[in-house]
Amino acid sequence: MNLDYLKETYHLTKTESQILYYLDQQSTNAADLSIREVAKHCFSSPSSIIRLAKKLNLSGYNELIYKLKEAHFSQPIPFETAPSFETTNEFCRLLAKHKSHLFVILGHDFSRHLAAYISEVFNFHGIPSITTAYTHSINSQNNQNFLFIILSHSGEEKYLKETALLAKEKKHPIISFVGAKNSTLGRLADLVFSTDSYSPFSTSVAQPQMFFGQTLITFEALICAYLNHEDSIPISPKNK
Repeated sequence: MNLDYLKETYHLTKTESQILYYLDQQSTNAADLSIREVAKHCFSSPSSIIRLAKKLNLSGYNELIYKLKEAHFSQPIPFETAPSFETTNEFCRLLAKHKSHLFVILGHDFSRHLAAYISEVFNFHGIPSITTAYTHSINSQNNQNFLFIILSHSGEEKYLKETALLAKEKKHPIISFVGAKNSTLGRLADLVFSTDSYSPFSTSVAQPQMFFGQTLITFEALICAYLNHEDSIPISPKNK
C-alpha cells in the first residue's frame, strides 16, 4: 500500500495513516478485528475510523476492510456489458444539445492519452475539441460555452477536481469517465460512466488495469450511437 500517495490524494492525518498502515499489516485477519479493537490499538476512536472510510469514498468500516484485503489478491477480469440504453440516450442528448459548444477533454497521467484519442475522434467528425483547459478561459465573459469530458481512474486528481468545480460553478455540463462512481469527479458530473475498478489501495500483486480499455470500449459504443442517430436525437429529456 502506497501511504504517501493516499496521504497526498486524500489529505490524511497522521492518525489516519497509522490506522491504514495497521489494517494493511493485519490484512490476512482484518475481518476478525472489530472496529473498537482497531481504534484502541491506534489510539483513535470508532467514529474516526468511519470518517476515514468516508474520506476514501467507502461506505464504512466493513468496506474499508474488504478493499484492503482485496488489494492483496489478484482479481478475475469481470464480464462487462455495453452502457445502458438510458445512459447512452443521455450521452447522445447532451452531445446534441451542446454540439455548438467547444468540447474540452481532460485526463491526467495515462488518462491523457485516452483524452487525446477521444479529442481526435470528435475533431475527425467535425466536433471541435481540445485537451487543455485554462482557468481564465472558463472564467471569461466572452460567452464561450464548453462541454467537459473528464477521464480519471481515481476520480480524485487535484487539477481535474479544481477544473470540474469551476466548470460546475459556471454551469458548463460535465461528463465523467471514472473508476469509482462515488468519487468527487463522479459526483460533480451531469453524467457519469464508471468501471467500478478503482481501489485506493495499491498492491504488489499484478492486477489487470480495466479502466483504460473498458472506458475506450464504452466511448466507442457511445459515439457510434450518437453519430448513427445524430439527426433524430431530442435535446430535452422526455420527462421535461
